[in-house]
Amino acid sequence: MMEWVSSLAHAGTLLIVNALLAGLSCALFLALWITRFDMRNARALGLWSSAYALIAAGFTTLILPAFHIDFTGLALVGNLFIDAGAIMALLGINAYFRRGARDFWAVWPALALGAAEILWTIMVGEDYRMLVILGGSLRVIVTIASGIALWNCLDDTRRMVARIAGSFHFIWALMLLIRVAWWLVHTGGDHSVEPTSTFGLMSRLVLTWGITPSYLWMLTRQLDAELIRHALQDPLTGIANRRVIWSEGERRAAQPHPNGPILAVVMLDVDHFKAINDRWGHAVGDEVLIGIAQVLSQSMREGDLLARIGGEEFMVLLNHDNTAIIGSIAQRLREAVEAWSYDLPSGDTVTCTVSVGYSTAVTGKTDWKALVALADSALYAAKNGGRNRVVQGGADMPPKEAGHKAAQVA
Repeated sequence: MMEWVSSLAHAGTLLIVNALLAGLSCALFLALWITRFDMRNARALGLWSSAYALIAAGFTTLILPAFHIDFTGLALVGNLFIDAGAIMALLGINAYFRRGARDFWAVWPALALGAAEILWTIMVGEDYRMLVILGGSLRVIVTIASGIALWNCLDDTRRMVARIAGSFHFIWALMLLIRVAWWLVHTGGDHSVEPTSTFGLMSRLVLTWGITPSYLWMLTRQLDAELIRHALQDPLTGIANRRVIWSEGERRAAQPHPNGPILAVVMLDVDHFKAINDRWGHAVGDEVLIGIAQVLSQSMREGDLLARIGGEEFMVLLNHDNTAIIGSIAQRLREAVEAWSYDLPSGDTVTCTVSVGYSTAVTGKTDWKALVALADSALYAAKNGGRNRVVQGGADMPPKEAGHKAAQVA
């Protein structure tokens, strides 16, 4: 098979093509790094750019004899460049996925094999067969580690692409193993006519052709997911934003189920929040909002929706079959916030309360905006009535009157 592959293209031509392709990949990642395309992944982009620069330098070094440029150890230098590029690519993958120290296990045996290449050349001389065996083994280890890191991607938005990239790495590792095995068996092989060079270079072409677009694809999918998240999520607390809950509320209110579940809108406003910012600063105020969002989230049932709709204002969308229990749920939310506290490094403890207003209606029989206005009026009635309390919007009353006629829930 390798003999047939070697007849398809000249090794020198493949060296040039590999050098050009690696150089192009380096330029792409370097451009993304320079333009700060993705600041969070700047380190990974820099490492990938450096990896392909080293690989391009390695192939370029191996081409030099064709231009009558040669020196002792040229093959070793070229292979060490490529080896270093493989290690750098692994470091880039680990940086991209924010992996810990235990995921760098492949670096140490790779460095040991690289040192063995150098020592062998110094002690025995430049031995093409040993360069292939040691360098190939080094790249097998690093390539398998890279493939495993990609395959174990935990992010749903990037997992498919990462596994495609991981599959390319596993294929490349198999090709390297075949080449190393050939040289282990053919102890007296002649490197000037051996078929594994062309086989390995063509395999490397396939790897670079598949890996670089996969990395770019992962970056793009990650950015797309971030854009969607920012469009749907409150950036501070991580819960839904106003757009999401408003759209969902309109959808639920319009559901054609005249005898369907009860739709309830619960609005909560942090009492005296400005005083918290004034006393402890906005950073503490942000932590308070994050903590309240977490407390409320823990009190949600499946199907409920929590959103931050303003500075210190939250909204909860409830679906329930029993109107009477909505008030108890609202009370439970208020009590959960009242029981929560935030401890400062100074030893001070921040506590707070919320005023709550809510309104209910049967889905299919209500206007969403009117339902929200009724809950909003009830919220202001709670604040005007002394705060840290729950008020229900008056049933079947115009929103303008609801704030004055709301009844406090016992």
